[in-house]
Amino acid sequence: MKRSVLNNKTVGILVGIMFLAIISRFDSIISPSVAQIQKAFPLENPSKVESIVSIGASAAIVSAIIFGKILEKLSFKAVGITACLFVAFGGLTPLFLHRSVNELLVCAVIAGFGTGIITTMLPSLAAHFFHGEQLSSLMGKIMAMQDGSSMMIMYLGGLFAMSGWVHNYWLYAISLVALTFVIIFVPSDSVADTVKENENETQPKECAKQSTPAIIACEILGFFSIFLVAVLYNKLSIYVDAYHLGASDAAGIALMFNTGSSVVIGLLINRIQALLKTFTIPFAFSLMAAGAVLFIFTRSFPVVCLAAFLVGSGSAIIMTRTPYLLSNITEKKHYPFVMGIFSAISSLGFTISTWFFKLVSQIFNLDPLIGTFWCMLIISVVMAVTLIVLCFQKKIEAHYIYK
Repeated sequence: MKRSVLNNKTVGILVGIMFLAIISRFDSIISPSVAQIQKAFPLENPSKVESIVSIGASAAIVSAIIFGKILEKLSFKAVGITACLFVAFGGLTPLFLHRSVNELLVCAVIAGFGTGIITTMLPSLAAHFFHGEQLSSLMGKIMAMQDGSSMMIMYLGGLFAMSGWVHNYWLYAISLVALTFVIIFVPSDSVADTVKENENETQPKECAKQSTPAIIACEILGFFSIFLVAVLYNKLSIYVDAYHLGASDAAGIALMFNTGSSVVIGLLINRIQALLKTFTIPFAFSLMAAGAVLFIFTRSFPVVCLAAFLVGSGSAIIMTRTPYLLSNITEKKHYPFVMGIFSAISSLGFTISTWFFKLVSQIFNLDPLIGTFWCMLIISVVMAVTLIVLCFQKKIEAHYIYK
């Protein structure tokens, strides 16, 4: 069955996918306004105000698992509409209801719940209509759209916030535009339809069925990818300040290189895969190790930007390639749930990263800053070597991916 042939229907679906990709990162859209919100509520704990940005990610973990299972039954259109409504309601309500931080937190949870649904839905929707290298390329473009639009939205959020932090929430109106495109272009197909179609197809005798160990391995790869890249978000500003590498905006500039790497990798993932073949994922961890080395042994801001780009590139390769591998080693009816778990585990990696490296630094009496990058280096090297020794990607592609 060749569902991936481009036609008017699939082009429309691509438009719907890209708009969903844009709003999938809206759980942190209020980041530019945190300082102003703190000033608006001076009696509130600063950590509580800051959680307006992070609490949405926690809600996304829950919704990713729940809707990963629900997606096995409901249509993509129904789930997409539900997600957009959650994001729109949670994001636009603060325009009219913003008397306390608690109200903003509740709204952030609602919006975050919606973004979690989208994060789980996107790979399943893509895999339903596209396959092979076309699917791999599309997953790369989805990541490029997510991170590229995220950079633009953050910039616009800062501009909107200049006239008052409440105005930052107007950006959530984009979710209503996405809702319109979902209603028009995303079809009422479901995962169950794919399963029925596949049952009528003749599969080659050598075609392997779902592999639970391989699925778990890919989930672990996603965890470590985000677990390691989270170091930049937690330590980069401290690193820049500790070594006097720039003004207060220097860390933000370096993080732009990290985010921008996802755009580059997303657009080039098929060429990277064609060049590196079964060493693509080990190479990704090697890039993260190289970035850690630069952080440890150099003290130059341009090199910091390069290091951030390398770490981000490694993470982007893993987060683009593993969902594609999962689409080949998972039974179609279970793919949404597997991706829900993948999304939740990846988010968990971001959440516990700070506490893990802090604990390791205390146990081994390491410098909290440079010790973290040493841990990052060791983990990256161990992961790269392990994947090469086990021939992980080679075995997966040999048994489950048919050209």
